[in-house]
Amino acid sequence: MKSSLRWLKSIPCSAMPILLASCASTYIPTDSAVGNMSTELARKVLSTGLKEGCTWGYKASRLASELMSSCERITNVRVTSRRLLVTDRRGKKSSFIFSELPQISETNNFLQLAGQTIIWGKNIDSVLIDALYVLQQDAIKQKKEEDVSFAASLADYRKKAASNAALPEEANKYKVQAEGAVRDKEFEDAADFYAEALKIAPWWPVGRFNRALVLGEAGDYELAKREMNYYLQLVPNAPNARAAQDKIYEWERLETK
Repeated sequence: MKSSLRWLKSIPCSAMPILLASCASTYIPTDSAVGNMSTELARKVLSTGLKEGCTWGYKASRLASELMSSCERITNVRVTSRRLLVTDRRGKKSSFIFSELPQISETNNFLQLAGQTIIWGKNIDSVLIDALYVLQQDAIKQKKEEDVSFAASLADYRKKAASNAALPEEANKYKVQAEGAVRDKEFEDAADFYAEALKIAPWWPVGRFNRALVLGEAGDYELAKREMNYYLQLVPNAPNARAAQDKIYEWERLETK
């Protein structure tokens, strides 16, 4: 694979579809293939390995001629526990949620993520796909563990929520940072700050509600619904319970688009 990259790197993006027709080979990660790669290493691999190349988001049914114009250099990469965020030279941002990627594979210089494809002009390597896979599996695991933990502790969380207990100072720090990120319309950052606060105070209903809203703004409808459901379980008789449930219905509609 690496030997073929030496000449592939010198070929412009516009030539790639022709090449793939004659030399396609696909790599799909597995548990055994990724070995003992840690999530920390996976984040580092993605953060440092994805800045040189082209980003190309599209639906597979589009014509190759329509795809050429969208080939853009990646200028920034950010990796969280939940998603991969890339920014191209035009300032366009794309977000890929790890747990929602049903397919991760690499075909020559094409990195395929479900209905989206990112093409890297160089440095494409199976280790990048392995890193994505590790973070995908970790995100799925975290989601399951949080659901179990929340259900097991719900009675205690409801008592704390009802008592309007003050937030610990560390959680309040993240609350302030989340609110600042919302003002700047940095919704992914806001969601992450709220997540940090909720690790410290998982019973905080306003944090659940606000995180659901910013996740919805960021397009992460699956997690937005889950957070709003957590909110409704914490305070089922909240004055805005009707509006909260209606937001869930709206996100369900948006998920199908």
